[in-house]
Amino acid sequence: MRITTDIGQDLDALRDVPAAIVLDDFAWPTLPPRRADFDGVTCGDASQRELGLMLLDLYAVAARSGIGEFEYRFFSLLQALIPFDAAWTGVATHVPTGPVMHNSFLYRLPHAFFSDWKRVRDCDPLAHRTLRGAHGHAVRLSVVEPGLDARFRDWCVKYGLAQLMCVCTLDRRFGLTTFMSIYRQGLNRPFSDDDARRFEEVIPHLAAALTINRAAQLTRERGDAVAPAARALCDNFGVLHHADHGFDDVLRTEWPAWAGARVPEPLVAHLRRQSGQPFVGDALRIQCVPVAGLFQIEARPRSLLDRLSPRELAAIRYYGAGRSHKEVAQRMAISPTTVRHYLRCAYRKLGMHDKSQIAGVLGATGGAADDEPMEAGGESR
Repeated sequence: MRITTDIGQDLDALRDVPAAIVLDDFAWPTLPPRRADFDGVTCGDASQRELGLMLLDLYAVAARSGIGEFEYRFFSLLQALIPFDAAWTGVATHVPTGPVMHNSFLYRLPHAFFSDWKRVRDCDPLAHRTLRGAHGHAVRLSVVEPGLDARFRDWCVKYGLAQLMCVCTLDRRFGLTTFMSIYRQGLNRPFSDDDARRFEEVIPHLAAALTINRAAQLTRERGDAVAPAARALCDNFGVLHHADHGFDDVLRTEWPAWAGARVPEPLVAHLRRQSGQPFVGDALRIQCVPVAGLFQIEARPRSLLDRLSPRELAAIRYYGAGRSHKEVAQRMAISPTTVRHYLRCAYRKLGMHDKSQIAGVLGATGGAADDEPMEAGGESR
């Protein structure tokens, strides 16, 4: 069980904090609510069923939406339960000087909101009140409340935040705090006790739905690859947000002493500098794909194909797809003689003797030939 998340020194943490993602009101079409699939759920006193109906829709959205789309649809559902004008949600860890955001989303707020917040995070009373052992308890304040730090008040005024309410909960598996803040623009529209109660009821469901959504992200495009793979989602700090069962065991084939909520440091460095290229280690080949402020990582045991240089791999895939030496040469803009050289090298490294073996080797390693072969990430070995 993962309980703590060490992200290093605070100054380093702030430097590496990813920008908040602004949700686009027009990016996703309206979906029919899940409640519409059931007879009788809206009969009678609907006000007594609002939370249950909202959760029915929320869990359906979690399973079928991408990252970012899920957060947008969550806020759309929440507005019917608790009216608000703007919002912010995400996951964070806490250091002595305040929260550090690992992945967050802004609803009806501009990009500058987050960068300006980082300048006042040390005096944000919502962060201090909610993240110091008060998980699950909503905190409310008004911009005219006495005792607010002038910098924080100015930040609220700049973005029209007259009424603020925040709540959070801790996911002990990964040591991450899920938070949500909602805002109203009118001084005459304070959040009520009933609003706070409903807000508190929703937060554990948001955290649970996030888990469903991240798991769905890992399985949505899994496909039928022959080579086994273990998948996970992590952030710019390398902190895991969700992982396949057995992911830890797979990573330990490359890093036997590794354990914890953060992927090994060499992989963190690779994510930050070369996320477009696979990480190729002694035992694993790890693909890293940016997804809505996170990284989807896919770890597979190294295959025979990893022995090839990018050009050798391209040549053997084209040749295995049925092209002649001349056609491969034209595709790769090289001479037929060079193609033969690449193929001889590939045959030797893969232990093959003739063309008839190519399809079997490519298929067994999950790298079946296609019309546009992917470049290999490693050097010739």
